[in-house]
Amino acid sequence: MAPTSFAMIQEPGLTVSATRHGDALRVVIVGTVEARDPGALLDPYWSELDQTVRREGIGQVELDVSGLDFMNSAGLLTLVRWVMKVRAEPGYQLVLRHDENVTWQKTNVPVLAKLAPSVVRLAAT
Repeated sequence: MAPTSFAMIQEPGLTVSATRHGDALRVVIVGTVEARDPGALLDPYWSELDQTVRREGIGQVELDVSGLDFMNSAGLLTLVRWVMKVRAEPGYQLVLRHDENVTWQKTNVPVLAKLAPSVVRLAAT
């Protein structure tokens, strides 16, 4: 099966892209999340992605934040909401890929995984 592309966010300083490979979806975030209210952009994106993954029976979503230089607390809150939804309604595994050499990732991404250890796991780059 050829890779299928999903919706993309392309804003100044931020790109979020998702590509399906068989039973897995790889979501890559590059740039920075510094907006005062990134939830206005990211919450609907994560929600639509979650719905599509469930509808299409995708078994694993890999969220790669290793290219994300910075994510503020409001941006992290959007990920917390997504993780909590997956915990409350399991339907797929969420893999968080991060760079342990980037301070905000080293300190925050493992905490996201601890919120839902039954459905979320870490993968360091």
